Amino acid sequence: MTSTQPATLPAPLGIHHVKLPVTDLERSAQWYVTVLGARRLTELDHRRPDGTLFAVILDVPGLGTRLELRLDPATATALRGYDFLTLAVDDRAALDEWIAHLDTLDIPHSPPVVALVGWLLVVPDPDGQRLRLYTNTPHGLDAARVEYDSPWLSTGPAPHRGSSSTGAAASGRSVHLMARVSAVPGRGEALQDRLRSLASATRREPGCLAYRIHRSALEPDTFVVYEEWTGHSALDAHGETPHMAAFRTDAADLISPPPHTEPLVPIAET
Repeated sequence: MTSTQPATLPAPLGIHHVKLPVTDLERSAQWYVTVLGARRLTELDHRRPDGTLFAVILDVPGLGTRLELRLDPATATALRGYDFLTLAVDDRAALDEWIAHLDTLDIPHSPPVVALVGWLLVVPDPDGQRLRLYTNTPHGLDAARVEYDSPWLSTGPAPHRGSSSTGAAASGRSVHLMARVSAVPGRGEALQDRLRSLASATRREPGCLAYRIHRSALEPDTFVVYEEWTGHSALDAHGETPHMAAFRTDAADLISPPPHTEPLVPIAET
């Protein structure tokens, strides 16, 4: 077949913009403004002739181009868990600064992951699509330390291990649970402070996928903690960490009655 292309094509002038599907424009725009320090360019809002807003444009520091958030719930749902964008940071110290920033905002994120070359931090956006921060400086660790099995590191489908394995970790299923913690009347603020510190340390654990603190709107002295772990071994290791031991000691006189923990079984989304 004879090619119809010209002998010399004009070279592209770079990336014009990056487009991301979302289910809620205002929610996602506010998330990127808060988390990444983005600036919304309202003069570039995309509207249909009837005035309906269907996309917003953000100027994200360090991205090098503009980010478009396009209202497309079906695609956003289908891409849940996909790592669509990786931003570069200098080194592990810079990554730790991002972790502190995210913890201050109470934004869920992965622990630092040993990726193929550098350290990796994964931050799911409101639709569960994964923004990644990757260090330019290599971690310098032995190849055996790369976390190929980390649920935060996309390395393609896992090798088939047969059907004889048992348990959540062997089957590839994560462990979910909920803990209900009630403060001694009037001590809710003090317990909240200790739970925040515990959550900040816990999210850095290698096996922690989620650790979210919620306060009851009807019972202000009651808190609900949602946890997700890579497996039972990760959950067991969590119970032996220094920060968990410190919480048990520091919060002993703040909690009554004893916390109630309940395992959860995820159901398929329809």
